[in-house]
Amino acid sequence: MMDQNELINKSFQLYNLAIDSLDRGDLVDACEKAWGAVEAMRKALLVKAGISYDSAKSISIGIPLFTRLLKKLGRKDLLEKYTYFNYKLHVMGFYEGITEGWEIEDIIREDLPLWLKEMKSLIDKLNINLSKAEEIMKEMEKLKRRLILTHAEIVSLRNRLDKTIEELVR
Repeated sequence: MMDQNELINKSFQLYNLAIDSLDRGDLVDACEKAWGAVEAMRKALLVKAGISYDSAKSISIGIPLFTRLLKKLGRKDLLEKYTYFNYKLHVMGFYEGITEGWEIEDIIREDLPLWLKEMKSLIDKLNINLSKAEEIMKEMEKLKRRLILTHAEIVSLRNRLDKTIEELVR
C-alpha cells in the first residue's frame, strides 16, 4: 500500500529513469519508464482523493474514477494528455515500437514534466474524499460480473434451443 507522497516520489523517480534511458538511446525502456511515471501520478491523485491503493491501481475502477474526477475538476486538459501519453508512449512506443524517436524525445523531455508538475499541483490542492464513489464503482463491477454470467447463460440456452429445433427438424 502506497500513499500519495510515495506515489508522487515514485513518479518522479521513474521520470528520471526515463531520461536516463533516453540519454542511453533506449527508446523502448524510456517509454516504459515514462508511462510508469504517468501511472504512478494517476494513482497518487486517486489515493489523495480517498480511493484505496488497490482500487486506484485497478484498471476497471481506477481509470473510470480518474477520468470522471479530472472531468469534474475541469481538468480535461490533463485527461487528454494522459490519453496522449497512453497512446504515444505506452501503446505505440513501448508495445508497438512505432512512435518516432524524435516524438518520444519531445514527449518525455517537454510534455511529460509539465504534466507531472500540473498533476502534483492538483494533488497538493485536492481536499476531497471519494470513498463513497469507490463503493459505487465496486457495486458496478459486481453488477457487470452478474451481467456477463447472465449473458453466458443466455448463450447456453440459445445453443440448447438450436439443438432442440435441429433434432425435431431431422
